[in-house]
Amino acid sequence: MHYPAFGNQTKGQTIISTLIGIAVFLILANALFTLVRGSFSILSFNRARITARHLAQEKVEFMRNLPYDDVGTTGGIPSGTLAQQEKITRNGLSFTIDTDIIYIDDPFDGIVPNDLLPTDYKRVRVAVSWGGITASRDNPIILVTDISPKGVESTAGGGTLSIFVIDANGQPVADADVLITAATTPAVNLSLQTGDNGRLILPGAPKCTACYHVSISKSGYSSDRTYGTNEIANPTKPHLTILTGKLTEVAFSIDKLSTLAIHTTDNRASGFLAKGPISFSMRGAKTIGTTTNGTPVYKYDQTLSTDSSGDLTLGTLEWDNYQVTTSGTNPDISGANPSSTLTISPNTNTTFTMATDTHSTNSLFLTFVSNSQQKIASVSATLNTTPTARTVLSGQSTDPDFGQAFFSSLNATTYQLTASASGYINYTGNISVSGRTQQTIILTGQ
Repeated sequence: MHYPAFGNQTKGQTIISTLIGIAVFLILANALFTLVRGSFSILSFNRARITARHLAQEKVEFMRNLPYDDVGTTGGIPSGTLAQQEKITRNGLSFTIDTDIIYIDDPFDGIVPNDLLPTDYKRVRVAVSWGGITASRDNPIILVTDISPKGVESTAGGGTLSIFVIDANGQPVADADVLITAATTPAVNLSLQTGDNGRLILPGAPKCTACYHVSISKSGYSSDRTYGTNEIANPTKPHLTILTGKLTEVAFSIDKLSTLAIHTTDNRASGFLAKGPISFSMRGAKTIGTTTNGTPVYKYDQTLSTDSSGDLTLGTLEWDNYQVTTSGTNPDISGANPSSTLTISPNTNTTFTMATDTHSTNSLFLTFVSNSQQKIASVSATLNTTPTARTVLSGQSTDPDFGQAFFSSLNATTYQLTASASGYINYTGNISVSGRTQQTIILTGQ
């Protein structure tokens, strides 16, 4: 039997020991490097934070020494000579100073909110943020202070603008971005956020007739705003008017956006195979005003199209009730699941499938529902067409034509319809067909 030489064993152990030593060294070196890097980051962050606090204190002290009437921002309410945003380089870092100043109507006088002079004092908020490797990100230095006039309040403050932002359920929306512009003297160009109560109250707004443009937004939310008569003849929310000593209050509604995935297919006879592109119209129920002749102007009214695979995704859709239709020579809708009238709630993902058929001048699209407005599958619908009657079965819950029946290539005339389904009383009635005709039939349970 042959045994390895003792020297070779020693060499092998030496190599293993060396590798283990290197591995331990690398682990310790990495730990040390991580510790040093972490300490450097903490040191740099604290240094930047201290500098930011000094800048904020400097800004606050500077404003405390200004004449009271000058304490305001350019384009803000109240107006003044201070910039709403400044950029300063200090100790090799770039700092951004955001200054917000508003009037406060103190409840101490006992006449809130009906105070005709709601300009008791000014509240100053200074926020300092910075960039770099140890950036402040969402943790800026914030200082807040109140500055009072030497004498009593005066009417120089103008009127009061009160903005209330709510969601689809009527609950307050905090931290909504509010942009206010107005061609007043001096001009207003102000960007603020609502408080936890969804409100933003701005006493001292310069008076102006129908010139305050207000828009509301928030990341991931829908938007709302006022409109001018140059955009809409009769806007529902016109640009705001501020009168001296008066309160102007307006409410806006925003909520989280939703996603709608649309898929278009061929008709039942073709097995509902994917089909595209299909062009269609989609209109919401919300209006933002009317035209000069009283025609509604809808907030959402778009002509859309699926791609060659029959797919389209709308990822920034506002909560609303939407109606999907086709027109012109575009294919007729022969099925829509859940329905061609879509109810989109906030922060939801909805899938909508639409079956289509070759366009015909006159067609009939029927939806069968129970007394509780639930769709009914497997309804046998017969139309007394000539020379022979035509019968169509409504689809199942997984079909694009769930609870629906479609008749194409009809004449513009009145037809007799009979419908039957298990568990329901038979239906008979007359239906007048002209163009793309849609009707909902209610079947009564036995």
